[in-house]
Amino acid sequence: MARRLRYADAVRLLGGSGPLAAAVDNLLGTALSLATAGGSDVALSLFDAKTETVRLGRLAAGQLRERWTGYGRYERNLRLEAAHGVLVVVAFFEAFDEIVRVAEFPAPELSRDDQVLLAGGTPLHGDWLHALLDAPLPVPAAERGYHRLLAELTDWYTTAGDWFRGYLEGLAEWDRADDRARAAVARLLCERLPQLAVQHYEEGHRRLAVDVPEFAIWVDRAESRAVGRGLTELEATLRRTTAGRDPDRHRAALAAAYRAELDRPILGGDTSELTIPLLGEAYVDALFRARECGPGSRPGAEDWWDAAPLRRDLSGFLVRHLITARAAVAPMLLLGHPGAGKSALTRILAARLPATDFLAVRVVLREVPAEAAVQDQIEYALRAAIHESVAWADLSRAADGALPVVMLDGFDELLQATGVHRSDYLERVARFQRTEAVQGRPVAVIVTSRVAVADRARLPEDCVAVRLEPFDDAQVGRWLETWNAANRGSLGRRGLRTLPKEVVARFPDLARQPLLLLMLALYDAGENALQDAGGTFGTVQLYDRLLHGFALREVRRWHEGRPEDELPELVADELMRLSIVAFAMFNRGRQWVTERELDDDLTGLGIEPVRPGRTEEFRTPLTVGQEIVGRFFFIQRAQATQDGRALQTYEFLHATFGEYLVARLLAGILRENAGREPSRVVRLGAGGGEDELLRGLLGYLPLTARQTVLPFLAELLAPVATGVRSWLVGRLRAAVFRPEASQRAYGTMPKRADHWMALYSLNLVLLALACGEPLRGSDIWAQAQEPGRWLQGLSLGWQAAVPPSIWFEVTAHLEVRRTYTPDGRPDVELRRDAGAPAERVDPLWSFRQDGSRPFRTAYRMDEALRSMHLSNHRSEDVLRHLAEPLLDAIPSAVTRFTVHGPGDAESAAHSLLTLQMKSLADDDDLPGLRRAYDRAVTATAELAGEITMAELESTGAAAEWLLRMLAHDAGRLGPDAVAGYCRSVVAAGWFPRGALDRCLDAAGITGPLRAELRAG
Repeated sequence: MARRLRYADAVRLLGGSGPLAAAVDNLLGTALSLATAGGSDVALSLFDAKTETVRLGRLAAGQLRERWTGYGRYERNLRLEAAHGVLVVVAFFEAFDEIVRVAEFPAPELSRDDQVLLAGGTPLHGDWLHALLDAPLPVPAAERGYHRLLAELTDWYTTAGDWFRGYLEGLAEWDRADDRARAAVARLLCERLPQLAVQHYEEGHRRLAVDVPEFAIWVDRAESRAVGRGLTELEATLRRTTAGRDPDRHRAALAAAYRAELDRPILGGDTSELTIPLLGEAYVDALFRARECGPGSRPGAEDWWDAAPLRRDLSGFLVRHLITARAAVAPMLLLGHPGAGKSALTRILAARLPATDFLAVRVVLREVPAEAAVQDQIEYALRAAIHESVAWADLSRAADGALPVVMLDGFDELLQATGVHRSDYLERVARFQRTEAVQGRPVAVIVTSRVAVADRARLPEDCVAVRLEPFDDAQVGRWLETWNAANRGSLGRRGLRTLPKEVVARFPDLARQPLLLLMLALYDAGENALQDAGGTFGTVQLYDRLLHGFALREVRRWHEGRPEDELPELVADELMRLSIVAFAMFNRGRQWVTERELDDDLTGLGIEPVRPGRTEEFRTPLTVGQEIVGRFFFIQRAQATQDGRALQTYEFLHATFGEYLVARLLAGILRENAGREPSRVVRLGAGGGEDELLRGLLGYLPLTARQTVLPFLAELLAPVATGVRSWLVGRLRAAVFRPEASQRAYGTMPKRADHWMALYSLNLVLLALACGEPLRGSDIWAQAQEPGRWLQGLSLGWQAAVPPSIWFEVTAHLEVRRTYTPDGRPDVELRRDAGAPAERVDPLWSFRQDGSRPFRTAYRMDEALRSMHLSNHRSEDVLRHLAEPLLDAIPSAVTRFTVHGPGDAESAAHSLLTLQMKSLADDDDLPGLRRAYDRAVTATAELAGEITMAELESTGAAAEWLLRMLAHDAGRLGPDAVAGYCRSVVAAGWFPRGALDRCLDAAGITGPLRAELRAG
């Protein structure tokens, strides 16, 4: 943890090594020697000490104004913090002076035995002044706004006032003062001093900001509400405060290289007649959230960010962070989802930081050795940027006061591409910063990463985490202004319109991410297809047309000269390949896939590159995976270098692209197999039965593992749902009755054969449900006596094959109904209904009873408990743990069931528990309480009526429980009702008399009625 600034440090820092530093040392030394010297006559006037403290603070601030332009960037950062600390303490004493004067309290004398820790809160064997000057002070931070700073100052001043009041109450002057003066001082210290001190602080802040404008920036009062573009405000602000020193040769070369990025298009490649806006023009400053973090923080969790407000002052935030001393203590962690603009932000920042005050170095982690030390990674990046080898130590040492700012872009790529555990990477970065600071070369560091992997790294102390947020309407509008301005001419020449904000607003999930918004704009620029779509144009139609349009563009580029009538088949091939990419990610339970894994999957299905490698070329031919993903900008590539080899992973910019492609491929397979339309996909990996490809694809994870796959499928299959469902039910019967675990064309990942077939049958069920109709056990086991039982048994195999967290995702998408076939056989019906609550248990269905008489389970509970104990289902453990007290006390009541009416049966234990809850409920529902007693008394009487010798104790315990509750509720039920219930219990022939007497006493039943009930 970085040491917080103290007042004494601040004055020394501002005063340098001259007379001012000597004065503060003298003040501290004198105070300590006076406080520890012998003799009771030694004293130091509070007002004298206060005056000297304020005088030194103002002298120090004055020297700040005089020397400001001579300092380097980091030195100015330190002195900004020091000036703020002086201002905090001076404001306190100014406010305290005013309060004492208003209260007309005499100047107190502080003897050597007076002990106080004004700002630290701990008694100190020394002087109050030393404690004050050595106490940590509130300091502004970029992640905390101005209002948060004022709140911290108010708390600091309140605490100081409380401690000072307690101290004053022990002084002789307090005893000599009259009651009016003491009451006034006490009230003013507690109520007025904090607000008055904050006012003095703000007045001092305004005065200092006039002489040192940078101070006004550092302690910013207001957050900008305008939509910024290209971090231009950051550059303008920093140029106003620059020291004006010309950069050396290497720093100037770096700055020029990064500045050139502003004039590059935001998307490379062939874009036909379109004009792709330049980075410096198109980048819209992101919305964001920021929080302090450290060990134990969870920036990868959504709820962790709830405490951080949404902000739009990105330029101001980055400026304030970079002009604080804290920036060189620990890294800033910059997070965002794929396509959120993390890398673009680092490119813009590297270009905008003035080279006169900053040494910007952008390290693209995918391009440097993953196993290298941080300093070595920086030197690799330097060589790539300026084509010249330069040692980091030499470069930073020659910075001439400029603050080095290192941007390590793509920590998530190190994790994904290498597969190596790098949980200590951020700690290594912080150690690098500490080492550089010790060597006199402080450095600020920013590390970017996807949100999804943020929790895979240990966070050092004093970190700041920033998460980029999706665009709002204003940002979408600002981005479209730039796009439309760049393309208005070319669109007009083709008779097309520019893209209005209202059109993209129909697709907020895509429009609010910069790269996905670009994709929408590119799609619409073709033929205004997005604008001309009807009002029912939904996500499925959008994804289909988007992907078809991009695939068609690539086909025309890669197959130039092919006849138009051949293009549809080539487009279908291209989309089929993309779908295999999506399945490679889906079946591994990840949002990404490595290059090696993708090549294995594609090769296993017989998919080869469109353009085979030519032997006369020196370059290694592209693999089939590289060829596919390299053609589509909506597939993001993560890369890292390990042991001299480039390792790559691929990921869709938006998860729903992959989910749609999974659904699209499955829908094509199903339509062809059901005979509804021809397709090319079924011939992939041909050689087995008609469902070989389907078995290969559906044996790894349930389709519910991704939220939108089944909804996409339901919409894609709607026109052919009836025929597809019939085919699926036939395949499901075959999978259950004649499971096949033969060698599969698509089977590059190891999987147990039984788990494979279980998952295949589960996914067939989910696909059948996506066709819209429910699925029953009798649809599969048409002749079985209990088809519902068979379906339940099949579900045990599903559960065994699926991890618990994923299994609950499956059941969350299902509604399960226990029902009967038309001829009365127990059946189970499944429906696709996310969020449907589970039905209450129907014992008549469970034990196949007709409800004509009471019944009991056919097995003993100890047998059932042993079976459950062998199970690995934690949910059974929870319910068993809940039932253990009942099983210990009244086991017979758990296994005996009473029929209360048609279709209405429950165990005696269930009735007693329900009654207990109703009895303890704080409500006036007397009819509900009577109904609960009616059922519990009936069940308890029946329990006693069929008693065995082994059940005597258990049955007596149930009757005693009931009678105790009757005694508790006697006042609400009345003596007549209590007598009736007691008569039913007594008639059953087995009850504890002591409990009966207490019940009768509570109801006030005496005389002949009492004698009758006791006689039984």
